[in-house]
Amino acid sequence: MERPSVRPGSAPAEQDALNNTMNQIKKLVTDLEDNANKINSIVNVIRDVAKHTNLLALNAAIEAARAGDAGRGFAVVADEVRALASRTTSATSDIALMVKAISDETGNAVKGVEKAERESLLETAQLLAAQEAARLETRFAGLKATLYGLKHFIESLKNARQGPERQAINTVMAAYLRADRDVLAYSCCIEPGALDGRDAEFANTPGHDASGRFIPYWNRGQGSVGLEPLADYDSAGLNDWYELPRRTGQDVMMEPYDYRVNGRTVRMTSLMVVLKFSERFAGTLGADFSLDALQQDLSQRKPLGVGFLALLSNAASYVTHPDAARLGKSADDLSAEARQAVKSGKPYVYLEGNDRVRLFAPVATGVERMPWSLMIGFSLAAALEAQ
Repeated sequence: MERPSVRPGSAPAEQDALNNTMNQIKKLVTDLEDNANKINSIVNVIRDVAKHTNLLALNAAIEAARAGDAGRGFAVVADEVRALASRTTSATSDIALMVKAISDETGNAVKGVEKAERESLLETAQLLAAQEAARLETRFAGLKATLYGLKHFIESLKNARQGPERQAINTVMAAYLRADRDVLAYSCCIEPGALDGRDAEFANTPGHDASGRFIPYWNRGQGSVGLEPLADYDSAGLNDWYELPRRTGQDVMMEPYDYRVNGRTVRMTSLMVVLKFSERFAGTLGADFSLDALQQDLSQRKPLGVGFLALLSNAASYVTHPDAARLGKSADDLSAEARQAVKSGKPYVYLEGNDRVRLFAPVATGVERMPWSLMIGFSLAAALEAQ
C-alpha cells in the first residue's frame, strides 16, 4: 500500500507561509498587468493624436500648394509636422508591441501563479488526508496489537499442552475492554471441543450457549461491560465474521455490518484474527467497534475550511459520509478508477468537472490485503477563495 511521507503538524504553518508568498506574487503580477493596461490606453490616445496630426499636415500641404510661392514656408512646416506624426506613429507602434508583450507575459504569469496555487492546494489536501489516515491507522494498529497479544496467550498455552482456563481468557478479555472505551466488544469463538474438550460441562453457563462452545462476547452494549454468548456464529449469511476467517485461514477486516448487541442493532465493523492450534484452524478472536462515533467525528470535519471527509471500505462502500443516506452504500458516484484505487490501497486524485476535487489516501486496517481509504472532497474554487 502506497503512502506519501508526512511530517505531522507541518502542513498548516507551511501552507500559511506559502499562501502569503503566493498572494504577494499574485498581487505584484496583477498590478503589473493593470499598469500595462494603463500604458496601452495612453498609447491609444497618442496614436489617435498622431492620426489627427497626419490629417492636419495633409491639409496644410494642400493649402500650401494652392498658395504657390507664398505658401512655401508653410509647406516646409507641414512636412516637418507630417514627419513628426510619422515618427510618433512608429514609436507608438513599438510601444504597443512592447505593452502587448508585457501583457502576454503578465497574463502567463498570472496563469502560472494560479496553477501553482492549485498545485499547492492539492499538496496541502494530500498532507491533510495522509495525516487523518495515519490517525485511523494508529487506531487499527492498536486493535491488532491487542488481539495478537490475546492470540499468542491462548495459542502458546494450548500448544504447550497447558490448556488455558476459560475464566483466565475471560478475565483478560474483560480487562482489555475496560481499558479501551473506543472498542464496543471483544469476541472469541472456538471450534467445538478445540479448547479443552470440556464443552459439555459449560453448556448454558455465562458466556456459553447450549453447545458449551467457548464463545464469549464481552461488550458494552448497555454502557457497562458485560458478557453474553456470541449469536449467529453458525447461521449462514449472518456469520461472515466467523466463516470468512475459517474458510480462508486468514485475518479479515470486515465490511460494515449490523449485529445485535444486548437486544440493540448496532452498525459496526470487526477486525477478526485467526486462532490456530497445532497449525490447524481453531477459531477466531475479534474486536468490534461501532461506526456511529466515527461517523460523527469525520462527518463534521471541514478540511481546507470548505471540504468534507468520507471513509470507504475495501469494497468501496461508504463507512462514513456527511450525507447519512450514503452510509453502507457502494460509492457508485465515484469514478471506476477511484474505486479501483480504494480497493488496491493506492493514493488517487481526480477532478469531477473542472472544480470538484476527490482525493484518496489509503488506510491500513491491520489486514494488508484489505486496506480502506479516506477521501477528501472539496470545490477547488471555494478552497482557493477561502485561503
